[in-house]
Formats: sequence, structure tokens, C-alpha cells
Amino acid sequence: MRKKQARLLIVATAVVLGLLMIATQFNQSVHYVNPGTLNHHFFWRGGWYYDGTDWAYVRGGRKVTGRQKINGVQYRFRADGRQVLPYQVNRQYELAASQGSNQRATPKYIILHDVGSQATGQQAASYMQRSANSNQAYTNFIVGNGGTVYLMKQPGTVSWGAGTTANQNAPVQIELGQTSSAATFRQDYQAYVALARDMAGKYKIPLTLDQGSAGKKGIKSHRWVSQHIWGDHQDPYEYLARFGVTKQELATDLAG
Repeated sequence: MRKKQARLLIVATAVVLGLLMIATQFNQSVHYVNPGTLNHHFFWRGGWYYDGTDWAYVRGGRKVTGRQKINGVQYRFRADGRQVLPYQVNRQYELAASQGSNQRATPKYIILHDVGSQATGQQAASYMQRSANSNQAYTNFIVGNGGTVYLMKQPGTVSWGAGTTANQNAPVQIELGQTSSAATFRQDYQAYVALARDMAGKYKIPLTLDQGSAGKKGIKSHRWVSQHIWGDHQDPYEYLARFGVTKQELATDLAG
């Protein structure tokens, strides 16, 4: 009798663990899939799908189309279900698989930076591609050159931009290139905000800026990371201030 009870307990435990694993899988914010998967017409899991190039959102087994508000962010999708990005992506300087980390980050923060010196997004991206491993420093994206978004490393992966703890909890870190042109800055800034909002919506991260302590999810500046986790960086506020953008304006724009 005792052996039978023990076997039943083992089976019941295995079933519970299996259900927990399935529930966790179905509740994932982003599903990373192989190229071609987005051509399917039915999907077992809901949420965002990313094939390394395109994004789609599944609800009720089907890809959504048209305009949809998801996690507080307004999105637009084509008739085939692929997202129409509100910015232009350039993959010219994307890091190789052997560069940086391929570890998945915990979706807690979106971290905002600027490059820290007079360098366009393209210049910063080119340098980062050459030096990511030797300097042990890179982010997932760099924005510059009139609003171009340079993809450096796949979103969702750990990047090396703000110290170990912050890095492990940030599926997306974004650098903002620097310019002396007000017109170029405005284009860069608009893409910077659009990218941060887009990624926050995908990873279920609140559209709040620098709020709370280290335990609170949200969009964070590198200055906030220095104040609450580790480091001495103060970006991006000094650079934004050169063009009259205050922290409050950034917070308002991110909130939408």
C-alpha cells in the first residue's frame, strides 16, 4: 500500500510540475522562433513571436492585424500579421554569435544610455562591433544618424552596458548617438523613445521612468542604475539637456 501511495505521489508531483512548466511556457512574454515560423496560420501559445527579423503578436491562436494596443503601447500590424516598426532598423554592425552574451535576460528593465562623446550612431555602432569583447561593453541597440536604429545584439539577450546585476535584468539596453544638429537630434530622440516604448510593451515592462528602487520594473536611465544598483554614470540627461529635453519631458514621452 505504501509503495502504491509513493508511486501515486510521484506521478501527481510530476503532473503538477509539468503543468507549471506548461503554464510558464504559455505565459512567456516573447517566444523566440525559427525563420519561417511566422508563416504559420495557427499558434498554440499567445504573446509576441520574434524570428530574429520580424515580430508578430498572437491572440486566440491567430496573429493579430491592423492597429492593436498591447501592454499600453499602440502597435500596427500588416495583413500577414508582421509588425510595422515605428523606426528603421540597420543590421550592418550586428555582433556575431561569438561576441557578447547569448544569455536570456530577466525582463525587468529597459535601460537608456547615450554614447558619452561626440559620435554618431553609425560611428558608435562600428566601434562597438569591433570592441565588444575586448572592452566587454555593448548594448542591444544604438540610435543615431537621423533616427536610424542600429541592432547590435538580439533583444532579450544580456548586454554589457550597466554592470552585472542591471545587465542580467535588462532584455534591452539602448544607446543614443550624439550630434550637434538640432534637426538630427529630434529625429534620433523620436526613434529612441519609440524603440524604448516598443520594447517595453513587448517585455511587459511599465512605461515609467526612473521610478522606485531596484525591485521596481520600468524604463531606467543609466543614472538611475548608478544611484540604485551600481556605477557612476549619469547619462543620458546631460546630453538630452543640450537640446532642451528634461527628464520630465522624457518621462512624459515614454508614457505616451
